Amino acid sequence: MTPTRPDTPEATAAKARLDTAAEVRDQAIETARRTYWAAVKAEIEAKNLTQGATAEHLDFSREHVRQQLKRYTDTADQ
Repeated sequence: MTPTRPDTPEATAAKARLDTAAEVRDQAIETARRTYWAAVKAEIEAKNLTQGATAEHLDFSREHVRQQLKRYTDTADQ
């Protein structure tokens, strides 16, 4: 087995930078999902499409659309 290197200050700093980058990435993904599902919800609420038609167009199940709308657009949890 290859021995592990001791943590150097540079390695510790690099790990911290990677952790920060991962947090930024996760926040950006969450924001993108919320924006996307808010747009889907807006189309459904404007009665441009039904939830079923939206699901069919996006190639999701109707249940998946319902769950994602609840997850990403309900403001009670935020």
